[in-house]
Amino acid sequence: MVGMNKYIAFLLVLVAPFGAVADDANTDGDALQELYGVYEAVQQFCGGISDRISSVSGVAKINTAVTAVGTVASGGALAAGIMKSQTDKKIEELQKQICERGGCDPDKVAAMSDEEFLDIVAKPFVRQMELDRELQRLQQEKDAATAKSKKLGNWRTGLMAGGVATNIASAIVAGLNRNQSDLIQQITACNTAVDKLRVARSSAINSGVNPIENPILNEFNTTIQACGTLNVADIEKIEKRMTVVMGTSIGGAVIGAVGTGTSAAANTDKIRDDDTDAGKQKEKNLNTAANVSAGLATATGAVGTGFNISLITLTKKLMKTAEQCENTL
Repeated sequence: MVGMNKYIAFLLVLVAPFGAVADDANTDGDALQELYGVYEAVQQFCGGISDRISSVSGVAKINTAVTAVGTVASGGALAAGIMKSQTDKKIEELQKQICERGGCDPDKVAAMSDEEFLDIVAKPFVRQMELDRELQRLQQEKDAATAKSKKLGNWRTGLMAGGVATNIASAIVAGLNRNQSDLIQQITACNTAVDKLRVARSSAINSGVNPIENPILNEFNTTIQACGTLNVADIEKIEKRMTVVMGTSIGGAVIGAVGTGTSAAANTDKIRDDDTDAGKQKEKNLNTAANVSAGLATATGAVGTGFNISLITLTKKLMKTAEQCENTL
């Protein structure tokens, strides 16, 4: 009986270590199973973020092109307006010279005194012909300058109208893509899942799972490092910049619309043909206002374009981070 008890005790000593190994194996398996479950959540929430950021980047690129075209159009309108102002000054100078040579008042001869009339009639015939040719040349130059001024005024109006259209398009695009709450929620969920994976990995190691025997732990660590750098604050920056683009585009559209109407009014025959002092001053005021509007529209367009370019830079950085994360999944 004593010998039997010794035999049983000997068997228990032999079997005990294998039981411990089995318990350890079960513990490792449970820890790894939990770890895989958390990792699947990371795959679910962190996957596809790069595609969504790429969509935002595409919008920013389109809007950059739109606002750039609008800025160029408004700048062209400003340039045309400046050239028109210079041309109008030339027209004024030519008109003055024409008037000095008697080309403004057909009834001037009737108002002359006998001495003035005899003085003019007594001038050499050749000299009188030269004066007539000079008057004709000045009139032709003035007519050409007037036609140029009219064309420049039309260009300014047309370019400003084009700038208004691009600003409206830019405001619509920016407004539709300004709200990135879905992307923020996904990145928030991704960050939460990554944090849980970090905790689960540490728990697995603390429970005795050996990273050397289970290299998947190192792969999980790579995922944690790559995916843990996604930042919700960067997406919030996108929203803020989209808001600025939308605001500048709306402002540019309003300014451009006012300027377009002013430019069109300044270039009507009714305004241009009013040779009274009040009429000339009104034309100058309208042209100045149109040029100022073109300048302001150009400035707002440049701001919008600048923010769109900064959006492209920001989304490029986010794309790289998201792709590095997804490559580890």
